[in-house]
Amino acid sequence: MRPARALKVIWGGEPPMPVIVDLLFWLHLMALAMGIGGGIAMSQVGPRLIAATPDQRAPWWPLAMIYSRIAGAGLILLLITGPLLLWLRYGGIEGLNGWFELKMALVAVIVLTIGLSMRGMARLRRGDEGGGKLMKVAGPLTTLTAAAVALAAVFSFH
Repeated sequence: MRPARALKVIWGGEPPMPVIVDLLFWLHLMALAMGIGGGIAMSQVGPRLIAATPDQRAPWWPLAMIYSRIAGAGLILLLITGPLLLWLRYGGIEGLNGWFELKMALVAVIVLTIGLSMRGMARLRRGDEGGGKLMKVAGPLTTLTAAAVALAAVFSFH
């Protein structure tokens, strides 16, 4: 059953817009949890992967791949649900403060740092030890940027 049809069955007609917005907000929070959870897991697996010799890395790769995919899926969901929530709840970006602009700039930074970290991991997997150095820099920057995004979000909307 399609999600839209399922909602119609549950509500006996069109669901009220506040319910849809609340469900999107819930999905946004779940995506945030995925990003944070995957990031915390990678903060433990990544350094062990980098420190291991190439022949000792095999047990770490499956963990690194699944945790980075969880974090990446969370990021994609955040990038989808965030604009939808802005449009449905606030009618767009008009009237939002400077904290929101900072948040958007930091979101761009976090997309960049996650991309660099993933690139570093791909390089390391191919045997290029320089990829580990890139991961060592991009990983902590991603963590700091995520904390800054969350802080800016608090001041953007409350």
